[in-house]
Amino acid sequence: MATRTHDISVSVAPALRGAFDGRRELSLGVPAAAGIGDVVEALLRLYPRTRQLLAGDGGEPGGLYLHVALDEASARELTPGGGGMPGGCRLYVFALSRPPKGGRTGGEG
Repeated sequence: MATRTHDISVSVAPALRGAFDGRRELSLGVPAAAGIGDVVEALLRLYPRTRQLLAGDGGEPGGLYLHVALDEASARELTPGGGGMPGGCRLYVFALSRPPKGGRTGGEG
């Protein structure tokens, strides 16, 4: 029996397109029961340059790191018992800057 899959659309913010081979949008076929972690793993596997954008201790202060967002209805489907990523779901991949060392984001004072 074949595993049922859903197509997931991923919109890539301009600051991250270099890590996604210049693409502004892509489509992933994922198993119907896939969660957000499965989608992120697929993105990391397909676009290895995105690994350097994972939030962690090794990144440069002020450097970009990867964020993934989705709409409220899709998020509800990912709650326990929700059934996984809905078909036609759209994810948004964007970047924020890492905070400076020490966590200070404001000016002197």
